[in-house]
Amino acid sequence: MGAQSCIVAAVFAVLFSTLCVSPTGAGAAAAAPKPKFDILEVLAGSKEGSFSTFIDLLNQTGLAKEINSRDTITVLAVNDGAIGGLASKNLDRIKDILSTHVILDYYGIDKLQDLSPKKNTTVTTMYQATGVADGMQGYLKIVVLPNQGPKLTDRIRIGSAAKGAPIDIRLLIDNEVASKKFDYVVQSVSGVIFTPGIDGLTPPPTAAPAPKKTPVAPAPHHNTTTATPAPSPVDDDSDYDTPTPEAAPAPAPVLSSPSASVDAPTADDTPATTTPPPSSSAIHISSTHIFTALIVVLVSSFASAGL
Repeated sequence: MGAQSCIVAAVFAVLFSTLCVSPTGAGAAAAAPKPKFDILEVLAGSKEGSFSTFIDLLNQTGLAKEINSRDTITVLAVNDGAIGGLASKNLDRIKDILSTHVILDYYGIDKLQDLSPKKNTTVTTMYQATGVADGMQGYLKIVVLPNQGPKLTDRIRIGSAAKGAPIDIRLLIDNEVASKKFDYVVQSVSGVIFTPGIDGLTPPPTAAPAPKKTPVAPAPHHNTTTATPAPSPVDDDSDYDTPTPEAAPAPAPVLSSPSASVDAPTADDTPATTTPPPSSSAIHISSTHIFTALIVVLVSSFASAGL
């Protein structure tokens, strides 16, 4: 009985330890689910061109793991013939640039076909999720050109939504490089997206607006008298420089008058100033003086004659 009890106790100990350990192992397995896709494998198996440089850069920058952790993604892949000198930049810069090629939504061919040319579509990229994007650097614009036929390669243009960025990236094929609906889609594009400020470059300066023309002051008249702000009563047809004497309504010349200033009315508005004729009262006074003088002379003459 003693031996049997020991065996039973040992079996229970093993079962107990198994029950205690197994949930922990199961929890660890649940904490690291397998990704829905591997972007590196997807690109490597593409029959739509070689993306070896793009694959290497995604791997070196660690961006591939971040892409694989997403549930829904669109990758704008650049083939070896269009990637240019991107690989010559430092890895941090490369990661920032390639992050703008990853849209945090599903944009397959069907969805692109449904976009309207009447409205540009703005989409969010993985660079926006980094929290370091400035302004609209983390967004892309998808533009549908009107009247360009049914092919997406002719109709679709993509570019950064940042101010001054060109919208000049095209789709190279009308089909997807690879896709799993609502999980991931890879589109082949014509080049690296230029985003002002991310790659250390700035957009070309826009043309400065033409300066406003400064009104040119009219040439001064040879008459040096300064005109006052008050409106002049001179008619439009009058000559400011040499007023014509025929304009005066009275033929008599002015006997004594100061020279007219600029503000003085011209002959077209008021008659010329002339010396007024002697009034009748003045004539009467003069006649009285003459008569008195004659009487004084006659009285003096009679007194002299002894009358």
